[in-house]
Amino acid sequence: MNYACIQTAAQARGLSTKRPAAGQQRSGTYTPTVSDLDEYVRLLEDLGTLGLRRPYALMAFGGWIDASWAATNAVRYLVDQFAAPRIAELDPESFYSFTDTRPRVVVRGGGERTVRWRQGRWHAARLDDDAEHDLVLFIAPEPNLRWRTFTRVVLDFMQQLGVEALLTMGAVLAPTHHRAKVPLRGWATDDTWRSALRRRGVRRNSYEGPTGISTILAVGARERGLPAASITASTPNYLGNSANPRTSLELLRAVGDVCSVRMPLVDLERGVRSYNEQVDQLLANQPELRAEIERLAESTPEEPEPSAPEAESSGGGELPGGAEVVRELEDFLKQLRKTQDDEPGNT
Repeated sequence: MNYACIQTAAQARGLSTKRPAAGQQRSGTYTPTVSDLDEYVRLLEDLGTLGLRRPYALMAFGGWIDASWAATNAVRYLVDQFAAPRIAELDPESFYSFTDTRPRVVVRGGGERTVRWRQGRWHAARLDDDAEHDLVLFIAPEPNLRWRTFTRVVLDFMQQLGVEALLTMGAVLAPTHHRAKVPLRGWATDDTWRSALRRRGVRRNSYEGPTGISTILAVGARERGLPAASITASTPNYLGNSANPRTSLELLRAVGDVCSVRMPLVDLERGVRSYNEQVDQLLANQPELRAEIERLAESTPEEPEPSAPEAESSGGGELPGGAEVVRELEDFLKQLRKTQDDEPGNT
């Protein structure tokens, strides 16, 4: 990808691709393209200075298929670990119903209130000097509106960045134990990536039914000749209301293996050990609930079928019931959320 050409084209149209100077407010600077990206995408970095090497795009969407915030937190973790600068933002006005995907208000020093709009964000992660590929990290809430336009805009900008393949991550609830092997399923749009998924042991995803934006993007990428793959992890349904770092870890391990990219996972592995200890400690104080969960582990097949995404909000899942057990589970989840160091962020 010739980034100098992008910059020259922008300047010819009277658009600046320069990053705002320190202390200056970012203006409405947008990327130039025949598909009117300037209406939707705001540049925060000079694309000509990125120097990305044959990048892969790694994407996650909050909402419908992000159980335990596993996929979005995986991308956030990489943004932090790589100190990946935000290079562009997607204007949320055209793609979100703000009564469904609400902005957040933050109170700063002096009581000043600031509104944070939930929107799509691109980050550029430069890997080790000897790496063949860098990463473009994209995180967003799943859009409420105009999916075809959203897909076109996102793919247009990915191709402007020279992305060579698109990988999406997701997570669904399933009757699986928190210390059991994390089941992974996936699919890809071409034979090379299908083979990579098989070598990693990612089972083929044969799901049919209502779908999410990740599938729409992958199909759109295929139509452009851009390879795409998707990996979905199953996460314990009895922990569905808490951020689960172990599911995030297994997603990133799989992506690293499939893409032959070294992932900096030491901090996340440490977090997983702490998380498992917290869960075990809380369960130790609730013997009836622990017995139900252990029976779940004994009766669960090696690769359990995940719950349909629509059922994720139901709360009960496949856990053996009884009103008392359900109440214990609710109390348990409240305690677990209090012990987690960081609340899951909002995209």
